[in-house]
Amino acid sequence: MPGIGVHDHEILAIMKGLFDFLEQETRLASFMRIMFSIVCVLITWQLVAMVVTNRLLLVPPADVAVALWKETLQGAMWTNAVATVVAVVTSFIVSVIVGIAIGLALASSRLLSLMGGPALSALNSVPIIALAPLFVAWLGLGLASKFVLVLLVAVFPVVVTTEAGLRATDKPLIEAARSFNATPWQIFTTVTFPYALPFIVSGIRVSWARALVGIVVAEFFGSFAGFGFAILSASQTFDTARVLGYVFVLGAMGLLGSVAFAALERRLAPWRQE
Repeated sequence: MPGIGVHDHEILAIMKGLFDFLEQETRLASFMRIMFSIVCVLITWQLVAMVVTNRLLLVPPADVAVALWKETLQGAMWTNAVATVVAVVTSFIVSVIVGIAIGLALASSRLLSLMGGPALSALNSVPIIALAPLFVAWLGLGLASKFVLVLLVAVFPVVVTTEAGLRATDKPLIEAARSFNATPWQIFTTVTFPYALPFIVSGIRVSWARALVGIVVAEFFGSFAGFGFAILSASQTFDTARVLGYVFVLGAMGLLGSVAFAALERRLAPWRQE
């Protein structure tokens, strides 16, 4: 059996260099990893679309791009984007603020954690999305019902990770700060909260993903515009390309949010990076 030639060695060396580059924690390497993942998804999507010939089930990426372009030219994309982005960003910001505040309160008081923890766990177990029709009935169509639904869906990951991060702070670090006569506020601002930041940002990333799911469901039931409304309308007319187009846009929003929060974590807690 012939051995590996010089040309094959060069190919292997190039591949190894490429893999080593992709493992680096640089902006260019991160960008290349994202682009590589997107290309892999698109190629897989195209191959599956070639096998699944029923266009009611799946259409190729090119058809989805055409559908998005038509939506943009007609102005529907911008109308739906404004409705969804305003609602989800507003609700998400409030959910992060409220979640961090509740997490701080639970971590600062053992009694409060013991009393409020079970209630929060029970509320988190309730299928909030299934209650979307009730929120619409109570608050009507529009921003209010979407705001409350997304808030309730997105707040719990931030609460849990904030409390967990604050309680996970290494005790020797706190004792070292106390040995230098640090005040409780100084301990919180220089030791406890910085240590909890990676936990909190992780919760925010999960919260963003849940917020996107929540806004789509809310717009299914109580909106005249938005990505969820557009997906529902397209599915009722069996326009698979439009459905997948808006799903693709939502996926892009989720990806951008995840990348942004990962960058935020690296900036706020650089000591956590290897």
